[in-house]
Amino acid sequence: MKSIFIDCSLGISGDMLASALLDLGVPHSIFLNNLISLNIDKNYNLQFQFGDSEGIRGIVCTKNKIQFKELSRSFNDIKNLLLDSSLNDYVKKKSIRVFEILAEAEAIVHGNEISDVHFHELGSIDSILDIVNVCSAIDFLKPYNIYFLNPPSGKGIVYTSHGPLPVPVPTVLEIARQKKIPLTVLDDKYFGEITTPTGIALIATFIDKFSQPDKINIEKIGIGLGSKNISRPNFLRVLLIDEKADYIENNQPSYETIISQEAWIDDSTPEDIAVLIERLRSAGAIDVVCYSVDMKKNRKGICIQAIVYPKDKNLLREVWFNYSTTIGMRENKISRWILPRRIVSHKTKFGKVNVKQVMRPNGQISIKIEHKDLTQITLNTGIPIEELRHKLIIELSEFYELDDWSF
Repeated sequence: MKSIFIDCSLGISGDMLASALLDLGVPHSIFLNNLISLNIDKNYNLQFQFGDSEGIRGIVCTKNKIQFKELSRSFNDIKNLLLDSSLNDYVKKKSIRVFEILAEAEAIVHGNEISDVHFHELGSIDSILDIVNVCSAIDFLKPYNIYFLNPPSGKGIVYTSHGPLPVPVPTVLEIARQKKIPLTVLDDKYFGEITTPTGIALIATFIDKFSQPDKINIEKIGIGLGSKNISRPNFLRVLLIDEKADYIENNQPSYETIISQEAWIDDSTPEDIAVLIERLRSAGAIDVVCYSVDMKKNRKGICIQAIVYPKDKNLLREVWFNYSTTIGMRENKISRWILPRRIVSHKTKFGKVNVKQVMRPNGQISIKIEHKDLTQITLNTGIPIEELRHKLIIELSEFYELDDWSF
């Protein structure tokens, strides 16, 4: 499975991210076609050129056009511009979502309704094109996951159409607050904006995980340069990574990091505990276990442990603190090795069943029929579940022995 890891630890803007994706291998023709799809003036000249920033090679985006004064655009103006274009539906949807995030933040910052928000710098053709270029590049790559590092806040003052504003500018701060995006403080002598509103809105739109992947099997690297000379390397890099390389090449167990969340509870009824466990599972827990523990003052309590994927840990925390009586929860990273597995559906003479296939290191494939499917067929047919399982394994054996194991 191909994913991308966006290292924006030195800053992020729309044009830097578009440049890095181009350097990663997205065809230049996709960006040129966006000019046509948006009906942008033919004299608008979009250029991506090789350059360097303090010795770091990369691609920098320049936009040379006939000078004309652009009017500010409302969110609806931009939305209609995108809807009326010949961009595909995915790019339209994602581009509109980026501007929607910007509009929501601007509305709060200025105390307006979203319909009353007017973009100045953000409503320019430059910004619209940067956003569309990034969305179309991600549409081309179709990554399984998109990882980001936390963007830096920057410092100092910038001059905008509203006058001088502190860095981070209010829109960046508001998006970071709304979308729970942690900003890092960079030990940097540069005073100015290094995470732009467009950049953080793109993060909020596409983020799957805020972290570095546990394993980085690198296939390609793309470098996008910033246009500012800030007396230090000014670049953003994007890594194309393969998250399942070990599965495909070796059929060997794969290492991954997951999260253990645990609480000891002595002031809830068994009925309440049952509801909590169900909520944890519904919120994405891989599994939940509970057992009796002896707590302080000789009280009997229940230890509840949820195993969760890192991307789901924040949501699960909300379940713990909103739907249980606990006032504290322990959380630890744990490691595990897992065999390649997948769920496949098969049509049988008893109806459709889902089957978990597992690849063993010796190349053998073992299967397990989903129990809920067996239960439903048993209720429908009256055939005992053990007899039914035996019949289905015989019927399915010819499928999984010939089945192509691919990802």
